[in-house]
Amino acid sequence: MKFCHQCGTALEEGVRFCPNCGIPVRGSEDPVLGKASMIPKSPAGLGKGLEYKGVGIRFAAQLIDLVVMLIFFFVIGRIVAGIFGGTSSDGFEMHGSPAFLVIILTSIFGLAYFTVLETWWGGQTLGKKLTGIQVAREDGGSIDFSAAIIRNILRVVDGFCFYLIGAILIWRSPLKQRLGDRIAHTVVVKRYVPL
Repeated sequence: MKFCHQCGTALEEGVRFCPNCGIPVRGSEDPVLGKASMIPKSPAGLGKGLEYKGVGIRFAAQLIDLVVMLIFFFVIGRIVAGIFGGTSSDGFEMHGSPAFLVIILTSIFGLAYFTVLETWWGGQTLGKKLTGIQVAREDGGSIDFSAAIIRNILRVVDGFCFYLIGAILIWRSPLKQRLGDRIAHTVVVKRYVPL
């Protein structure tokens, strides 16, 4: 029995693409071209016609969203510093519990920002809207709340080493999915009207 070299799924005899991850099966021959076609296909033919987006444009969208996060951080930091007496001539400086509170509130805001906007704003955050990309289900349908929260909680893993983990996973995926996308069955695509 053969197994997919990408994801390890058991393969039936004669298949040219893995039914799980869509990668061409090593050693499969195209009768016309004489080699495996390298056009990535989504599992079971889902998401036909979607233009999957890679690291570059997603990084640009992430930078825009980072600006939103930094604005929130400075506003909430200023408020907490004002309450706990951590303001200085340069802004604010905190240690211990007040600093921890700002970090927790900013993290909660970040999770809510990505999850709520992706769910109710057509799969987009401000960064995605400005760069012309969106999050969708693998079949091209609109993302729902549960998929949005799963993919965004997993930013913790994908974000290790300045999103190096996420970038490597995107580069190795035929659907250009980071871990959060794989688990939530979502993809990042060029802006279109979802099913």
